[in-house]
Amino acid sequence: MEADFFTQVAPATANKSKKAIVIENMADGKVVPIIGNVFMNDLAFGNHDALTKGWASFTRYPFADQLHDCARIAQFASVSQAGDGLFDETRIKKQYLEFLKAALQLLAARDAKVSASRRAEVAEQARNLTVSEMARRFDYPALEDPTQNPLLLLAQLPLPVYITTGYHDFLEVALREKAGKEPQTEVCIWHEGLRSIPSIYNNNQGYEPSVQKPLVYHLHGLDLYPESLILTEDDYLDFLNNLAKNSYVNHARIKQALTESSLVMIGYRPRDWDFRAVFRGVIKPRPLGMWKDSVAIQLEKEATGQEYLQKYMRQAMFEVEWMEPGQFIRELYEGWEQR
Repeated sequence: MEADFFTQVAPATANKSKKAIVIENMADGKVVPIIGNVFMNDLAFGNHDALTKGWASFTRYPFADQLHDCARIAQFASVSQAGDGLFDETRIKKQYLEFLKAALQLLAARDAKVSASRRAEVAEQARNLTVSEMARRFDYPALEDPTQNPLLLLAQLPLPVYITTGYHDFLEVALREKAGKEPQTEVCIWHEGLRSIPSIYNNNQGYEPSVQKPLVYHLHGLDLYPESLILTEDDYLDFLNNLAKNSYVNHARIKQALTESSLVMIGYRPRDWDFRAVFRGVIKPRPLGMWKDSVAIQLEKEATGQEYLQKYMRQAMFEVEWMEPGQFIRELYEGWEQR
């Protein structure tokens, strides 16, 4: 027998990139995108960092000239506005949502594509609109051009489960209005006070996520329910603590998706609480034997931390791709179309 005989039966995936493996796994419905809040904000508001700077100014954050994330600013605001130290945890979340609505109206005022009559109509109804509803009235993010809104391409992929740490329903809108699907929204019950939020699993015992009726799981809350938002640093710590104690990723289908699928993290930055809570609380604790080939798409390439991040992500079988998230989604979509 020739010495190299058994090399002919090497695994077919041995020389394939993680991205190629992810594209193959889509055929079996074994891919779950996890979409970051930063990326979602970039799509709807134009620039997440500019939005954060505005949030710092809005709350009179004393270190507005420093690069701090929304969680730290919200933590400061929630404490500094408490007066005697007794504060309503939901109040700062409602304030943040009102800030986002004001930001949308400012964007629309500078946008020649938004008519004066539409702006006036939205302003009159603003009090009763969610951020998601107001964004849709202004067509943010746009639903006609995939180069401006890569969610339109992501929505057309044959995926039964999507997870997002974004607070808004931009993904559901893309799935429903442009891909002709029937997305089902689920909000993570990360503390006992959220038990009253409706669940698709309570109302429809026979529901199983599918390509036509995909599940969109809001891990860090949804703007329709301000109390559900994971916004301050204390919220993130409570979320991690409750995950460890009570496994608040609270139904079997999400756990199954996280353990049996390739995960694609889209639009995260390692310094943000958004990323750290997902990676440490949800991804890394998965049983070691269940880890699949996965990809993390970073929003920015940090030269000083590149090697560190690659090693850090390898702990959970992630390969880091350094590219703009929209470009990666386009390549994923084109790869699926051309498979």
